[in-house]
Amino acid sequence: MMLRASSHDLGDKLNLRAVVESSDTDSGVAHSQALVDFVDATLTGQPELTAARAAVVDALGADGVVDAAAVIGNFQRMTRIADATGIPLDDGTEALTADIQALLELNNMPSARQS
Repeated sequence: MMLRASSHDLGDKLNLRAVVESSDTDSGVAHSQALVDFVDATLTGQPELTAARAAVVDALGADGVVDAAAVIGNFQRMTRIADATGIPLDDGTEALTADIQALLELNNMPSARQS
């Protein structure tokens, strides 16, 4: 929801389907492949973290790596808390995100069983 709102404010055209489709799908996010590789390396070790981090530094600078790492950590924290406690979405968030949930087929994700 935050990415959709900020991209709308900036006038960027965002393709959220790129989250669940093949890596060659254009997301509309600048330097998206470097960012995706950094997320994957941070969470799974694939590709190698040092190379992925260097690619983000090349694309976004040292401050960009810090920002990207903070976003990764924050989303991991929020997701783990929500999954562990089974926090349901409030009515307002449900209404604002229903289209994204359907588009990304989020109810088909394994973690959806926890809520």
